[in-house]
Amino acid sequence: DIYDDSLWLINLVENLLSVTRLEEGRMNINLTTELVGDVIDEALKHVHMKSEKQTITVVQPDDLLLAQMDARLIVQVLINLLDNAIKYTPSDSQITVTSKRDGDMVRLSVADNGNGIPDEEKSKVFDMFYSGANKIADCRRSIGLGLSLCKSIINAHGGEITITDNVPHGAIFTFTLPVGEVDIHE
Repeated sequence: DIYDDSLWLINLVENLLSVTRLEEGRMNINLTTELVGDVIDEALKHVHMKSEKQTITVVQPDDLLLAQMDARLIVQVLINLLDNAIKYTPSDSQITVTSKRDGDMVRLSVADNGNGIPDEEKSKVFDMFYSGANKIADCRRSIGLGLSLCKSIINAHGGEITITDNVPHGAIFTFTLPVGEVDIHE
């Protein structure tokens, strides 16, 4: 328990520092053109599976989809969204990561078929220190930094992050990034 709590505390401090640096414009964002599929694969390697019964499916209509991003930060966004989906859905849930091009943006989403988020909470989920439970935080409960960090990272990339309902039940977190282009020198 002490080990788990110390890891949670380290993660909390790192998230808080990252949010603060991003909000103050002190974090350097290293934008490069990256394969979206590679970034999704990297995030999946680091997801903490709380339950072996949840199924994560990746849907990528375009295997060679490129986006402008700081890959390290976008991996963190995906890890946070996936960890939330795992934490807040029943053990037999289906979680789907989808990426597709939408004009000059790439749209990535993490959808689950859990209980969803009530409409009155949707406008607050990206606020710093907001957690739906609003209880005392420890390693088993959220302190409300993960989604705030996601929003800060996506805003710094010139994208946006939103939440919608996954009909008939569940939530879909979607964020956008600028499409990446590769220069071919002949």
